[in-house]
Amino acid sequence: MALQALRGTSDVLPEAITRWSAVEHTARRVSRCYGYQELRTPLIEDATLFLRSVGETTDIVQKEMFRFEDRGGHEIVLRPEGTASVVRAYLEGHLHKTEGFSKLFYLGPMFRAERPQAGRFRQFHQFGVEAIGSASPWVDAEVVTLCVEILRACGLADLTVLLSSMGCRADQARSAEQLRERLRPSLQELCKDCQGRFDKNVFRVLDCKNPACHALAWKTSGSPRPTGSHGIRGSGGHEEVGRGSPFVLCADCQAHFEQVRQALGAAGVGFDDTAVFARGLDYYTRTVFEVRAQGLGAQDAVAAGGRYDQLVEELGGPSMGAVGFAAGIERLLRAQEHGRAPSDEQRSRRGVYLAIAQPALAGEGFRLVQQLRSHGVCALMDYDHKSLKAQLREADKARCQFVAILGEAEVKQRAITLKDLEQSSQETVPLEAFAQTVAQRAKTAAAACHA
Repeated sequence: MALQALRGTSDVLPEAITRWSAVEHTARRVSRCYGYQELRTPLIEDATLFLRSVGETTDIVQKEMFRFEDRGGHEIVLRPEGTASVVRAYLEGHLHKTEGFSKLFYLGPMFRAERPQAGRFRQFHQFGVEAIGSASPWVDAEVVTLCVEILRACGLADLTVLLSSMGCRADQARSAEQLRERLRPSLQELCKDCQGRFDKNVFRVLDCKNPACHALAWKTSGSPRPTGSHGIRGSGGHEEVGRGSPFVLCADCQAHFEQVRQALGAAGVGFDDTAVFARGLDYYTRTVFEVRAQGLGAQDAVAAGGRYDQLVEELGGPSMGAVGFAAGIERLLRAQEHGRAPSDEQRSRRGVYLAIAQPALAGEGFRLVQQLRSHGVCALMDYDHKSLKAQLREADKARCQFVAILGEAEVKQRAITLKDLEQSSQETVPLEAFAQTVAQRAKTAAAACHA
């Protein structure tokens, strides 16, 4: 029996890599437009990093981390998310001293030991951004806007942005006590995990994967406020983010959230600040958001993030604000498939196939292929002496734009026959001008596709 990829992982084969590359290129291009710079962190980290940042009561730490000892007895993990690693790199690289406010982005695989299902994998890929060193609500709005613009640039049109606030640590402490009081009469109805979370971190009950716990938690929290409302007054002069939300905001957090809403309105980003949802990581404070896409079923969040103003300090750095998001590449690609026609770029042909009529011409053909490649043109040829007809089939299968045919007649004439499969045209090009001519044609075709 042939070996197979581990459950919850998958190969990205050549036929799919074009779409992956397009998403990665788009995310990088748009992020750089906003002034974000790329960084890369290791796939393995000290386990303490995630115990201190993500939270010991989260499902990630309790159930989902790939956690093991190395040969020296150090406990390490395969990184389950990107934010903690980026903050660790920010501090270890002394960016808080040399740059202060830093705008960073990353792309790569993450790992969680959870049950594989549609939209969830043990190895998955994320693109994320982190703006570290500012508490301004304008940065929150920029990060949300950047997230939406990347997704739209990747072809996702039918998006819903859910926006809320979890308040500061004091708000969360007060809100946690209120939630405990609501849940206390139903404590025995919760699963054992949630009963353990009740005292340690009651907010974890809100995103429990047990449907009964989830339903009970939100039922005791109330019901969502009417669509279009911008908050209702809670007790003690605080504002509830929504009637279904467990978070009650102080005046400062209320003002911060209102500024975020106004900034997003000015940027033309639509959002729903009435929906009830929970973020599952302990480091979040104040603004949190999710972006949901059509066609993904139950796992419809394609990107999510928020503010984490205490995390830098908790990991040994100075007190400074930070905000970011992560988008799942696999989910984004699935959402692309929902009602989306192939783009012009996907339909178009690229590159040159050099077809040789006789095996004896392989040396001359290889020289011409290398000339094309040195001009930046994707160039292919047959090395196994297939028939000319078979080579033409290979060119069509590879979706090459041009086929250059080299035979004895062409060698004698010091010319080559060039077929444009997209335009259904044919011409004879002098050998000395061949590479330059094809490179110019390919550049013109690419510019027309992107126009």
